Amino acid sequence: MTVVAASVGTWPPASPPMPGLVSVIIPTFNHGRFLAEAIQSALNQERDEIDIVVVDDGSTDDSPAVAGSFGGRVRYIWQENTGLPGARNTGIRAARGEYLAFLDADDAWLPGFLPEVMARWGTSSAVGAVHTGFCCVDADGHPLPQRNLTTVADNQMYDRLLDGEFFIPSSVVARRACFERVGLFDEALRASEDWDMWLRVAREYRFCGISRPLVKYRIHSGNMSADPDYMLRYQLMVVGKHFGQPDGPPDTWPLDRQRAYAAVYRYAAQGYYLRGELERSRCYLRRTLEANIALSDSVDLYYELGSADQALGWRPTGGEEALQRNAAFLASALKHVFEAPDRPERLKHRRRRAVGHAYLALGLLAYERQLLDLVRRYMCKALSTTPALWMDKRVWSRLAKSLLGRRLLDASKACFGHRRAARDER
Repeated sequence: MTVVAASVGTWPPASPPMPGLVSVIIPTFNHGRFLAEAIQSALNQERDEIDIVVVDDGSTDDSPAVAGSFGGRVRYIWQENTGLPGARNTGIRAARGEYLAFLDADDAWLPGFLPEVMARWGTSSAVGAVHTGFCCVDADGHPLPQRNLTTVADNQMYDRLLDGEFFIPSSVVARRACFERVGLFDEALRASEDWDMWLRVAREYRFCGISRPLVKYRIHSGNMSADPDYMLRYQLMVVGKHFGQPDGPPDTWPLDRQRAYAAVYRYAAQGYYLRGELERSRCYLRRTLEANIALSDSVDLYYELGSADQALGWRPTGGEEALQRNAAFLASALKHVFEAPDRPERLKHRRRRAVGHAYLALGLLAYERQLLDLVRRYMCKALSTTPALWMDKRVWSRLAKSLLGRRLLDASKACFGHRRAARDER
């Protein structure tokens, strides 16, 4: 292990980066029990041009010994605790590579992550960063049901980030030139510093996505995303920094401010529901729709709330009782929004459409869980509330399939699965 002083490096760097070299920045704070797997997953990437920098942000556990067990294959930096953004910035300053990869100490890359990411760069300097999908694992590394495979067109990332597009830092590789242009991570942000950074990068560069789950995202008791108060504080700081303060009625704000605040409020609505604070969750759903009225028709929003009682990593799971409980919450929350005497004028005529799209989302959740009686119930309610949803293929296709019954549905899925596999082989 090479030990480097924490003050190493200046920014912007005086010397040019080494072409083709990937610097893997691994910040750790008392994550010694996970650190070895993270480092080994980087070493397993079948790439010679790799520079691993472990930044220990004041750990008091065995992180130094774990990093030291890898000998000269790792550069180790210890510093007084400054928080995750500060640790990443120390790694960026120390990095030697043309490309910077961010791998949190409690996550791990799957084989093929770097080769697949590096193959996406091509020769265009317009591409500044690439991210991949990820799968969730528990503290012991066991697979969890949830995966995130969402990608968007590389010239639309900034637009999607406005609406709260989420991917983990461990899935990102970026050109060092990005940070020379947009600056380092904001050390005033103890959470959501990645959202702030990707907004800055995506404003200047194309941001590509790979929809394969090439990273293991570890869910454990130390994940800060589980604290809605903490996340809300820093997300509001990010939005205020980029789009201004929420002064005056939301319908007077610029459109980008409406969308960004709505993204924060919808995240808070989910977080407070998961924590059992139903009244706060209803209030933040109302703030969401007041900030961005277009979300009253958002199936994605209601789909998220329909499974928000499941912790990250487990969505969407749960049986009939859980889904009916979530449906009752959604009904009460929408009533809170649309029947409030002081509701904004522009919300008054949106209730039926909102309720219809909420039932559509619940029907989709029921279909995923093979609760066929609930599929029929919720899809019929969606149609009776909002007849225009007959034009939505998801409604009548799920209704038709639910009428097949479980046995025929399983058989049809198996048949289509075999056909897809045969087509992929060809």
